[in-house]
Amino acid sequence: MPAEFFSAISNQKTPPVYKFFDGKAWKESTSGKTITVHSPIHGETVGELQSVTPGEIDHVMQSALTAQPAWEATPLNKRVSVTHLAADWIRHFEDYLTALLVREIGKTDSEARSEIKRTADLTDYFADEVQSIRGETLDSDNFPGYDKGRIAMVERVAYGAVVAIAPFNYPVNLAASKIVPALLMGNAVVFKPPTQGGISGVHLTRMFEKAGVPAGIISCVTGGGTDVGDYLASHPKVDVITFTGSSDTGAAIARKAGMKPLVFECGGNNPAVVLPDADMNLTAREIIKGGYQYAGQRCTAIKYVLGSQGVLDQLLPVVLTQMGESVKMGDPRSPETKLVGPVISVSAAGQFQQWIDESVKLGAKIVTGGSRKGNYMEPTILTGVTPDMPVVTHEVFGPLVSFISIKSMDEAVTIINDSMFGLQASVFTKDEGTGLTFAKQLNVGTVQINGSPQRGPDHFPFLGVKRSGLGVQGVRYSLEAMSRLKPVVINKPQ
Repeated sequence: MPAEFFSAISNQKTPPVYKFFDGKAWKESTSGKTITVHSPIHGETVGELQSVTPGEIDHVMQSALTAQPAWEATPLNKRVSVTHLAADWIRHFEDYLTALLVREIGKTDSEARSEIKRTADLTDYFADEVQSIRGETLDSDNFPGYDKGRIAMVERVAYGAVVAIAPFNYPVNLAASKIVPALLMGNAVVFKPPTQGGISGVHLTRMFEKAGVPAGIISCVTGGGTDVGDYLASHPKVDVITFTGSSDTGAAIARKAGMKPLVFECGGNNPAVVLPDADMNLTAREIIKGGYQYAGQRCTAIKYVLGSQGVLDQLLPVVLTQMGESVKMGDPRSPETKLVGPVISVSAAGQFQQWIDESVKLGAKIVTGGSRKGNYMEPTILTGVTPDMPVVTHEVFGPLVSFISIKSMDEAVTIINDSMFGLQASVFTKDEGTGLTFAKQLNVGTVQINGSPQRGPDHFPFLGVKRSGLGVQGVRYSLEAMSRLKPVVINKPQ
């Protein structure tokens, strides 16, 4: 069944060359160029993606804008039915997509399977939630100085053409979290998958096509970010851009996009603040999960721990003991590997190593890990870290947790709020009242009390401040973000 279902998206070569979807048909680019996707596990070629041309993007955009009005006019219940069917297809191919994610981006089987299951559940939840989105009516006499006679009927309408740009670390889930709300609200979607993770994105697009999304309403354009991504960002026919990726890339897209609505999930260098009364076993468990899951390649990963020297002296041995039980680097296909497989590329591992080495020269000490072989980076803990070191000033996308000694909670607040990032922070304490009081002082999108940073549950609001994002995501919030308010005012004769 997978071969038949996916036969349109690639040729029969080994390794396969995948086509792009122009909204109506699967095609090879007239550029004659492809991009090779190598597995981070062993370096072998997984497949090749088309490198589309600007002209092909122009054609896709025009097709999207031509088809979109009819899609928006389609009864909501039909758009919902199509979305539920897409979720069913995702579940049907759970094993297939899981194996593909493991090979393409180096997740363990459990991490990849969790992403696929979560994506199907999220897709269904969107389809259920959209049916509760309502407009409203407003009377003019509610405002001082106005009498009755004007009524504003406010509805939510589609923007038009939405560009959805997904990251390598969750190429299925974070693609669906953009595609689904945009489609349900009546938009056309031009999907730009990541290069690494793009093969998974192509497969996901096929599922929406087979679920019954009409011609022109969803397309999948592949190619390098500096070529395809930049051209899409500045395209005059794009109405909205929704993006997940690094803060630097997000800032570059924003500059090119101009006056367009933007929904961005960008970098996060998330701290964990440990108060003296914290449960050290719970804290250690959450730091390990937060710091090392998928080799730390998550915007919501814990990157540094703040606490008094006495607290850190208590915590560190507990973390090291639990790491010995729950963390093991290796081939993600092996059942012996726990949390830490390869980072996405050799170049990424090299940058990771450079920041560690620079921080060590400035006085940081390696407690465990600190070296690599190719793109396999040992799970690492640094102590003696200060806020001005590279491992804190940069978003380190790898298996690293840094320990920073502070003299007061005010110092912790200053360090966190002075950071250019502001996605999430964790506070560990047995006194929830103290945790709430402390949380109010932190300038971040979300504060987790006694838990590691995370994106879910997916109906919670998810956002970043400063260089960590623009706009709000989460099921209802994403649906609202993919639509705009349109008042129609009826003026009654006086």
